[in-house]
Amino acid sequence: MCGIAGVLKLRSESLPGNARDVLGDMLDAIHHRGPDGFGIDVDGPLGLAHKRLAIIDIDDRSAQPMRVLDGRYRIVFNGEIYNYQSLAKELAAAGYSFRTTSDTEVLLLGYAHWGHAVLDRLRGMFAFAIWDVQRQELFAARDRFGKKPFFYRQTSTEFLFASEIKAILRYPDVPRVPVMETIHDYLGLGYCTGEKTAFEGIMRLPPATAMVLRPDGEVRRWRYWTLPEVDESLADRPTDELLEEFMALFDESVALRMIADVPIGCFLSGGVDSSAVVARMAPRMSEPLKTFSVGFGNIGNDELQFAKAVADRYETEHRDFQMDYSLIDVLPQIIWNYGEPYADSSALVTYALSKEIRRHVTVAVTGDGGDEIFLGYSRYLRMGQDLPANLASRRVGPFGSALLMRDRYERIVGKFRDEHRLRGYGPALLPFCLNPPSDWFARMEGATPANAAERTARADVDTYLPDDLLVKADIATMAHSLEGRSPLLDHVLAEWAARLPQSSRIYQRHGELQAKALLKHAMEPHVPEQCLYRRKMGFSVPVAHWMAHDIADFVYDTLTAQRFRERGLLDSAYLDNMLGQHISGTEDHGTRLWTLLCLELWYQTYIDGDGRQPLTVDVRGSETQGAAA
Repeated sequence: MCGIAGVLKLRSESLPGNARDVLGDMLDAIHHRGPDGFGIDVDGPLGLAHKRLAIIDIDDRSAQPMRVLDGRYRIVFNGEIYNYQSLAKELAAAGYSFRTTSDTEVLLLGYAHWGHAVLDRLRGMFAFAIWDVQRQELFAARDRFGKKPFFYRQTSTEFLFASEIKAILRYPDVPRVPVMETIHDYLGLGYCTGEKTAFEGIMRLPPATAMVLRPDGEVRRWRYWTLPEVDESLADRPTDELLEEFMALFDESVALRMIADVPIGCFLSGGVDSSAVVARMAPRMSEPLKTFSVGFGNIGNDELQFAKAVADRYETEHRDFQMDYSLIDVLPQIIWNYGEPYADSSALVTYALSKEIRRHVTVAVTGDGGDEIFLGYSRYLRMGQDLPANLASRRVGPFGSALLMRDRYERIVGKFRDEHRLRGYGPALLPFCLNPPSDWFARMEGATPANAAERTARADVDTYLPDDLLVKADIATMAHSLEGRSPLLDHVLAEWAARLPQSSRIYQRHGELQAKALLKHAMEPHVPEQCLYRRKMGFSVPVAHWMAHDIADFVYDTLTAQRFRERGLLDSAYLDNMLGQHISGTEDHGTRLWTLLCLELWYQTYIDGDGRQPLTVDVRGSETQGAAA
C-alpha cells in the first residue's frame, strides 16, 4: 500500500531540470500514504514518484519506482496483488527470475509477459502506472471495484497522475476551479461521483478501467471487467449447495488477505460482515487475532456489546475505543484529507478509529462490500415493496421503469432532492436544478418488484461503493498509514454472488424476509445469533444534533458569511429558512446542512486557500481563521 505520482511530458519534450523537486513536492502532499520510504525516477519525458508503506517483502530491494529487464519496464504501484505467489510460479515456469519476493515485481514481470491481459489475472486492489521504454507507452489501471484511487490531468503538453488530488494540485500552474456539475452531484449524494472531479481538468480513472497513453498524446481507454449479470437458471439450486460454495470462496478470499510481513488485525463493528471476517480469520491465526471496535456512548449508535460477543467467542486480543463530542474537532483535517467535497459523517469515526488501530497493526481487514454484493441494506427491501407488479412494462418517458425506480431511490438516499433543488439552488447551480444526481438509468432499467433490490445494488456498485464507501476507507486508513483489506470484495467471490438471483440472496429466515440472508445463513454456525439477526446500525454520528446545538454557532456563521453567499450556490432566503427551521426544531435539515458545511470548508481549504494544509478553525467555536493562502 502506497502513494504514487507521476508526470509524462507530451510532444517529445523532456522533463525540466527541476522535475525531481516538483515530484518531491507532490510526494510531500501524500506522505501519510507511505512513511516507510520514497523514490523518484526521472528519465527523458517521464517522472515516476512513490511513497512506500511496506507490507510485503519490506526489504529495500522492493522499493519503488521499480525497474526490470534491464530497465525496459518501470512501475509505480499502490495496492496489493493477493495471488502474487501463484502468478510468480507461472512466470518462473515461463523462464522469469526474481530478485525480490514482492507482488510489485510479479505485477511488472506479469505485464512484460502477458501485456495488458495481466489485468485478467490479478486478484487484489491496485492502481498503477507502467512505462514501457521500448514501446514508449504508459499503461495505467485501477482495480475492479475502485478500492485504490487514481487521479489524472491531461493537457496538450503533459499528463499528471497521483493517488490523491492534493498531489496534482502541487504541480505548477494547475488551476483550482470548481466544477458546478460535480458540486450538484455532491449536494444530491453527499459525495462526488463519476469521472469528473470537483476540480476543473482533473479526472478520476473509473474502477475496472485501463488506459494507455503515448508521448504524442494519443490515449486509449477501456473497461476490462464488469460484474456478471444474474443467471436465472441458478434460481432452483439447493440452498445447502450455495452455502457450501460460499464458505469455500469466502475462506479462500480471507486466507489470501492474511498474507503480510507486518502485524495484521481486523475492524470489528459487531455487525454481520466484520463478524464473519473475524470468524474465519481467527482460527487461522497462530496467535490471538487483534480486533478493534468503536463505541459512541450517548452520542450515537453503540455496538460494543455485539463486538464483544464475537471477540469473546474467538478469544481475540480485543480493544474498543469510546468516541465523544470531541470527534467533531477533526473535521478540518477530514476536509483536507479527502480533497473533494465529502459529507459521509461516518468518516469521522473511521478516521479516528484508524488512528488508534495503527498504534497496534499495519494491516486491518474489514467487512466492506458485503451489503452491496449480498444485498444487505434494508433500503434494498424497501425498493421492492409497494411497487406495481407490471412495473417493468410501464413507460414514463424514454426510460420507463428506470425513471420510476431512480426517483424512488433518490427519495431514499438523496440529500438535496427535487424540491430542495427547485426552491433552493442559487444562480451558480440553476442550470442543474432539474437534473437528478448521477446516472442510474442503465442499472435501473427493467427493474421489477422481484429484482428491485438486485438492480439497486448494481447501481450502488457503480456509484455509492467506489465513490463513497471505498473513498472513505482508503482516505481514513491511509491518513494514518494503515492498509485496509476487504475479503467480501474479492472479485471471484463477487462474480459468484452476482450471478445468483435476488431470491437466492434475500429470502425468509427465522420467520421474516432477511436482507443478506445467504451470508447470514452461512454464518449461523460461526457468529453469535444476536449479531446476525438484529437491526443494522452502522457508524452513525449525531450530525443533526450537532447542527442544532454543539456547533450551531459555527454552522450559522459559516453558512451566512458573505463569502459563502457570494458563491451563488444557494438562494439566501431559502438557506436562512433552512437554518431557522433546523435550529428551532421545526424540521430536520441535519444532513443537508452538514453537506453544505463540508462543501464550504472545502471551498475555503482548496479554492480560497492553497490546499497545502487543513484550515485552522475552532469548530466548536465560531471563528474561522482560514487556510494558508
